[in-house]
Amino acid sequence: MLFLPESHGRFPVGATTFKLPVSTKVLGTANIHRHGYSDGGPSVIPALQLDEVVFTAYYPADVKGSNIKKGLDWLLRSVSELRCQHVKLTVLVRCKHLYMERTQARSETRPSSWPLVIFSHGLGGGRTAYSQVCTRLASSGRVVLAIQHRDGSGHAFISLTTGPRLYVREKDLIWTSDDEKTMINFRQQQLAFRRHEIYLAFRSFKQLIQDGYQGSSHGLQSIDKKSIDWSSWSSDVDTKAVECDKDVLLAGHSFGGATVASKPYLRNVQRLIPAMQFTILSTDPPADVSAPIPVHKALILDPWLEPIPSPGPSPPPHGSGDTLPQLLVINSEKFSLWKDHFARLIGVVQAWEPEKRRVLTILRSQHESFSDFPLLPLVSRRAARIVMDRIMELSEAFIDGSVDTFVDETATRKMEIRIVGKKPDGSPQRQLVGESKDHHLLMAPPKTDPAASDTSIPLFKSIGLSQAKAAEAAKNAKSANVLRNLIVSYDLAEAHLDDKQATVVTALAGQLAKTESVEPSEQAFAVKAILQGKLKSVDQVNAAVRYLEISKAPINELEFDTECGVGFSITSEELYDAVTSYIRENSVTGWSNLGSVISGVKASPALRWANPLEVKNVVEKAFTETFGAKEAAKPKAKDPKKEKAPQPTATASEADASSSSSNRKPVFEEGFLGALHKPGENPQTRPELREQHLRATDGQVWTRFPPEPNGYLHIGHSKAIFVNFGYAAHHGGKCYLRFDDTNPEKEEARYFESIIEVVRWLGFEPWKITYSSDYFDQLYDLAIELIKRDKAYVCHCTQEQIKADRGEKISAPKACVHRSRPIQESLDEFKKMTDGYYRPKEANLRMKMDLTDGNPQMWDLTAYRVLDATHHRTLDKWKIYPTYDYTHCLVDSIENISHSLCTTEFIASRQSYEWLCDALDVYKARQSEFGRLNLQGTINSKRKILQLVDEGYVSGWDDPRLYTLIALRRRGVPPGAILSFVSTLGVSTAASNIQIARFEQTVRQYLEGSAPRLFMVMRPLKVIIENVPDDYLVIVDKPFHPKNPQLGSSQIPFTRTIYIDADDFRLEDSKDYFRLAPGKSVGLFQAPYPITCTSCKTDSVTGEVTEVFCRLEDSGTPPKPKAYIQWVAEHASSGSPVRVDETRIFHPLFKSDNPLAAVPDFKADINSNSMEVIKGAMVEISFWPLAKRSIADALEEARARSAKSKAIPGAGSHGADTPEITPEQLVGKECVRFQGLRVAYLAVDSDSRLGALEEPSDVTPGIRQGDYLVLNRIASLKEDVGKGM
Repeated sequence: MLFLPESHGRFPVGATTFKLPVSTKVLGTANIHRHGYSDGGPSVIPALQLDEVVFTAYYPADVKGSNIKKGLDWLLRSVSELRCQHVKLTVLVRCKHLYMERTQARSETRPSSWPLVIFSHGLGGGRTAYSQVCTRLASSGRVVLAIQHRDGSGHAFISLTTGPRLYVREKDLIWTSDDEKTMINFRQQQLAFRRHEIYLAFRSFKQLIQDGYQGSSHGLQSIDKKSIDWSSWSSDVDTKAVECDKDVLLAGHSFGGATVASKPYLRNVQRLIPAMQFTILSTDPPADVSAPIPVHKALILDPWLEPIPSPGPSPPPHGSGDTLPQLLVINSEKFSLWKDHFARLIGVVQAWEPEKRRVLTILRSQHESFSDFPLLPLVSRRAARIVMDRIMELSEAFIDGSVDTFVDETATRKMEIRIVGKKPDGSPQRQLVGESKDHHLLMAPPKTDPAASDTSIPLFKSIGLSQAKAAEAAKNAKSANVLRNLIVSYDLAEAHLDDKQATVVTALAGQLAKTESVEPSEQAFAVKAILQGKLKSVDQVNAAVRYLEISKAPINELEFDTECGVGFSITSEELYDAVTSYIRENSVTGWSNLGSVISGVKASPALRWANPLEVKNVVEKAFTETFGAKEAAKPKAKDPKKEKAPQPTATASEADASSSSSNRKPVFEEGFLGALHKPGENPQTRPELREQHLRATDGQVWTRFPPEPNGYLHIGHSKAIFVNFGYAAHHGGKCYLRFDDTNPEKEEARYFESIIEVVRWLGFEPWKITYSSDYFDQLYDLAIELIKRDKAYVCHCTQEQIKADRGEKISAPKACVHRSRPIQESLDEFKKMTDGYYRPKEANLRMKMDLTDGNPQMWDLTAYRVLDATHHRTLDKWKIYPTYDYTHCLVDSIENISHSLCTTEFIASRQSYEWLCDALDVYKARQSEFGRLNLQGTINSKRKILQLVDEGYVSGWDDPRLYTLIALRRRGVPPGAILSFVSTLGVSTAASNIQIARFEQTVRQYLEGSAPRLFMVMRPLKVIIENVPDDYLVIVDKPFHPKNPQLGSSQIPFTRTIYIDADDFRLEDSKDYFRLAPGKSVGLFQAPYPITCTSCKTDSVTGEVTEVFCRLEDSGTPPKPKAYIQWVAEHASSGSPVRVDETRIFHPLFKSDNPLAAVPDFKADINSNSMEVIKGAMVEISFWPLAKRSIADALEEARARSAKSKAIPGAGSHGADTPEITPEQLVGKECVRFQGLRVAYLAVDSDSRLGALEEPSDVTPGIRQGDYLVLNRIASLKEDVGKGM
């Protein structure tokens, strides 16, 4: 026999192996061949059959005498039984000689109760493969139960009923169901099997401790042949030998680590790994075991997490009093370098609070370092023993509650990775930084190393970067590390890059540092593209990384080149045609639109990679030919009705495709939308169905936007609205607005009205407004037909039973007991459902689909259910209501939809939709799925927004800090800006997770050319011009926009008393300050002369400046000011200035980009300073005529659009009970938008009371009694880092 080194702990150690016979139970769906028996039994047996539980108890022994060696029979049971079965097997026995000797050094007083540890072994291991770990834990004063898992993951074992088993491999498995036939699936079933073993072992051992060995209720039998000294297990009257009621430690290595770390070991973690049903730390043990395990700490040694489905960083929803155990993960270097796996591990441990978790790596350790294998005498090395010592020292410090102190007192390094060579496949060979002699050092999480940048600069200069650029590249540790790896991995120092190529490589490193989605092979593709001269600019690199994030190897090189502008070319004639087309389609009126046209042409996806200078030259050429020379161009007369014309996307009526902006045209002709089928190309079961469809639609594109009327639409819906209405409009087709009103329990009238209003506010007019309830009679008849075709049946199972039969997504589905009932019986039962015979959940009509299909959407979905609710349209006519899965595709069929466009979460539903249409032999719409739009740092969940509203975090669903569409409207965001944002993103199958800053930038760009500019001071400071009379008055003619004369101009007074912003004055001057200060001159925008400060008045208490006295430089040659500031004048007779009661500045509602990751829930991430209110701001007097004109123009445009839509035969039809949205409802106070010069873009809030807006058009506007003016900041004038809009 082989022996391991002696353990010198506080106590001598004994070990006893127990077995617990249990009633045979089969778990999982896999079989294996039965070997070694000739008794006539079956040759194929279940792979996971539980008939006994075996574990070894390591314990501090209370032995009288010394040098008493316990026999090793308990280690050899597998071998002896294998011999008894006459099976020739070569088995490597891993054993530990257990010394139970009493020496002076180890003699200590035992505690009143020994703490309990449960240990789960890894693949290829067993209860004897970790005797070093278990023995050391026992010698430190603990009882360790090492489970011998019978799940086929050990090296060998004997089953009472199935005989000898070896390590189960994938080729050994014989599947009995249509489960995914993979080893990972089997591993998941093994984890569930282990759950039972651990619970049964704990329950029986706990009973043993309570009753004593002579008791019969524990059921345990000792495997050891020699008698056992039970003095170690005896208890005093008031104490227990082993503490089983609290503070249990759960430990495991490798696969055993997965057994510990997986979701069910976290209390009630339903969101982390929803597919798995096993649990240790949960309060819900298996049904046949009543007692949970009170786990206090979890020790995970180099866990292998691949068998755990979808672990992620979502924190567990704790109940009151629930706490996660303290966690320590000790990783090997290899597993920490396993990039994807390590990221997965970090995702799992995010469920723990930071102070309760630690993840540490031991340098130069291997995966097997945690077992006995490296310590066997023939292979043992000093390094392996030192690593084991460090593992145990760290583990014991963790158990004793002193791990932080241990780490602080032990030599540690930051976790840093270096490239040390290449693997045979050419990929970089990585290693943790540290000398080989430092194998004992703990690798703590990364920290900043100031010296790292200094050592990187020479390396960065070697690829052609200048000193300045190399130093800049070294500043960011993360991107610098990526750049170092790129240089070493691809020998870039020897590639002779020029300065531009080096800059592009640096940009690539910066982009790669921001993502974890680009694999090494894909990085290599990007580097090669740079070396080949394909990627020449930072913009191209950014596009390349975005493409590689969603398009995995092998890369489609042609598609990559197109997406990144590689080889892009366009002739001058093609560019000229594109520019003139843009000018024509957007009704450009003159040279004042030059800047916006250049920007619009550049933003077009088709011209994104065109040379900017060439674009500018061609636009100017087209302007000259269209409007004449710039200096001779005559501005057209002001036409109020056309003021909205520069906003093409704001009037996107699908009934008039020619009104679409040129930016939208490529969106509908390229990529995902460009590849869609033509009407009639979607396959049907019979040619007649296709012909009938084409006759009904006249070969047009027919789409629909089908919202559920159970909440307000949010920013993500704007993409679906844009895609469905826009695609139909672009192809001259029609789009329905269809309400999916099949759930009367959650639908409210306010949602119907809001949805219609929002769709029209965005600029779209539905072809027809319909409801799923319009077709309830037809849907009912189709359900009867489905039953008659034996494609549906009535089921009376409970919801829990239905879920169990469907396999709960972890096992194969089973047929419902009602599935085979006669057709007539289902017809009769369905009639009872219709007549109200059954209560909700007592009966359902389920479709008889395909249980052998791997798609859960084919597992007998529910078609009709009983609901005790009044429908908003059909009232109490129906007692049953169709489900979405049944209704959606059939109504698409009834309405002859040619393109059923939806988001990618419905991909799996496409198969069930087509099955249902084919089962009924009706026209089948073709479903196509595009990626959703999500804005980072926002919440779109209806339930969560309702929490924010109900708990007072926001004022309502239209609170401008939210991203519901009614909230964005109230804030003042123009609908055209939203559509412009969606259009520029493009449409693909990948989800769009966009930063709020990008949305804000689109809004700013949209308002830049269309928002009038007014003088505004946020914090007014009074200025008195001393050298002019009290009645001094100059009327200043001021344009609303310096580059857009179409917006008109205003006349404002300039008087003796004006107000400037307090930030534009200082008491103490400086060389780098150019605004107003004592003795200093400054210009006033549009004013005739500059002013010079002569003195000021301050508050005697606060010292703040309250008034400034100035001189108007209106005589002689006035000094040339170095800066200009804005102002508003005090002029009572004209009502100047306009005083603003509240200016609301909105900052992000949440502190992070991912509020859902906050602990304990998303509300912990709420920014308590998300709204700032400034009182007393002032605006120039032209605000009043501008406000009145803005409302009038918007109302005129809405009325014209409504009239145009109604003039189209058949368009806009809907039932009498459909809310009528008038043009007046589409126009609110938010239509009054302007740029407060040098302040922000602002809009009037709905809380405002402005009497002038309610008066006839011929009444001069101004302030009225009871007015209250509130302004919302739509967006800042430039990106405000950390503050948002």
